[in-house]
Amino acid sequence: MKGLLQGPAFPFVAPFALFMGLLYLRQSFPQHSWWLYGVCSLAVFALLLWLRPRYRGQDPAPPRVRDSVLLGLGAIVLWIALDPWMPRSGERDNTFPFAAAFELGLLPGLLSITFRMFGAVLVVPIIEELFWRGFLMRTIIKPEFEEVPLGTFQPLSFYITTVAFAMVHVEFGSATLFALIAGWWFCKTKSLRAVIILHAAANLGLAIYVLLTKNWFLW
Repeated sequence: MKGLLQGPAFPFVAPFALFMGLLYLRQSFPQHSWWLYGVCSLAVFALLLWLRPRYRGQDPAPPRVRDSVLLGLGAIVLWIALDPWMPRSGERDNTFPFAAAFELGLLPGLLSITFRMFGAVLVVPIIEELFWRGFLMRTIIKPEFEEVPLGTFQPLSFYITTVAFAMVHVEFGSATLFALIAGWWFCKTKSLRAVIILHAAANLGLAIYVLLTKNWFLW
């Protein structure tokens, strides 16, 4: 167990695995999902903070913040605009996802939206990029993934990671396009922070769009 915790893969895999595991358990308690999502996000964020010293020095390339933000917003505009024509793995369910929380009052309702924003914008971009592009994309190239420089392009690993990322999203087609853009930016910048910022900007843009238009099926 100690070897697993100290292994190079743990900081890249554990936050993603914990988040997915907690989300799976949350499905068993639909009436409490609004606050369980917040607990899930906070628990994973705490794990990221605990692991923070192990990320230092692993990503020396500059994150190119402005360009990453603009590209992320552009990617989510494409996601939204092309969604009606893109394949997906489920029906478009426009049910209001925070109804159970708002039934308890305005404060629980607002908290449920805050929890969702926190998870989508701050937690998910970090854990997904750590796992998909920081770990999986390099592991396919070489099992000793830490020896593979960030942003190394190898066609097989690039496209397997793209498809794997898309398969865990209902919006399979849009997610494929997004993964291609994010993967390209990762390879171009050689920076994991750059693609995390891109992902966070995209998720923030999507959240604002959904809250303004009430197209809940996109969230």
